[in-house]
Amino acid sequence: MCQRGHRHTHAHSHASVRNHVEPGHSSRRDFLRVLMGGTLAGASVLELAWHRAAWARSAGPTDSKLFDLEKAADGVYFAKARAQAVINCNAAVFVRSNDVVVVDAHSKPSAAASLLAQIKRELTDKPVRYVVNTHFHWDHSQGNHAYRQTGSKVEILATNATKRLMSGLSVKRMHESADDIAQALEAMRKRAASSNSAAEKAFCAEQIRQMEAYEAELKDFTLELPDITFDDAYELKDSAFDLHLQFHGRAHTEGDVFVHCPQRRAIATGDASHGWVPNLGDGFPQAWPATIDNVMQADFKYVLGGHGPMQPDRTIMTCQRNYIEELTGKVEEGKRDGLSVAEMQKRFTVASLRSLQSNGYAAFLTRIQSEGHPRFSSADDSPLQNDINGNIRDIYNNLNRA
Repeated sequence: MCQRGHRHTHAHSHASVRNHVEPGHSSRRDFLRVLMGGTLAGASVLELAWHRAAWARSAGPTDSKLFDLEKAADGVYFAKARAQAVINCNAAVFVRSNDVVVVDAHSKPSAAASLLAQIKRELTDKPVRYVVNTHFHWDHSQGNHAYRQTGSKVEILATNATKRLMSGLSVKRMHESADDIAQALEAMRKRAASSNSAAEKAFCAEQIRQMEAYEAELKDFTLELPDITFDDAYELKDSAFDLHLQFHGRAHTEGDVFVHCPQRRAIATGDASHGWVPNLGDGFPQAWPATIDNVMQADFKYVLGGHGPMQPDRTIMTCQRNYIEELTGKVEEGKRDGLSVAEMQKRFTVASLRSLQSNGYAAFLTRIQSEGHPRFSSADDSPLQNDINGNIRDIYNNLNRA
């Protein structure tokens, strides 16, 4: 029988009150301006990534399977999200002695319900007992409600900072996104109307269907907050293996949690480390590299990130850490010298950043960006540089965040 989780370092069920900096409004751009072709110049990292993912989808029939389950180690699985018009994050799935722990809950309850069904169909009949929200962002937490409908007791875990940010920002940001969804739908409908290709029209119709379904589903959105919160660490013990939930410092957000399974040498990292260019809209660029340094003191091999492919080693984690450190240093120096964001975006290029050239990191990111997108917008002819430009803008705005 599995043992009850053990709290460490001021774990409790209510968020602690402390001074904090509210995330910047740039995060609204990171929500849903996914499909707006020519308006993407200067867009945020995730806007571009979602745009690419949506354009990469085939025009064929909808596949109800939203994730590909990949085995990392015994009892440890990586649920890689398939591309959707409105993105879902990946999930880590830990199958224990008597139950299942899922890390992150996607952009909508129907996606979480889809993963639940897939887990039961492909992995195990054991019930999901815990869900971890690695951070407060919508594509990792809006599916929480599905776990409340399973008929079994499910507890949601997160840091106190994440619960506070969810309480203060989740509903507000969801409502603010309504205009973005409407604009994206209008752009896709215009694209469909102007196309002479049957395949293109079918593709557009599927994207429109997905966005309309998302819009309809979120009209009745129920915010589900974490039940168990902690400041620094929380442990879920089990006879199969232990899970250490740890806050190592500010990074992608104020409250990122890492889920480490020492016996299986696997770690779920949310968006603090993943296979895409990092998103710094709510980030702490000066603190982020040190946070990753702390994480890398643990013994792990498999990195189960919130987006992009599963990583079989620490190479991409190290590359991303070094990229954030290098670009932050350059932006900090440029800001001191009085350079504008536009000037820095011209100066700091893919070719000029050593961290992007190290260990093939730029080639890796380009490959991830370019996989299967014949429908990619011609308006975005330099996707990796556009991602860097978005990072430069966000680092510039967030340099003084402590």
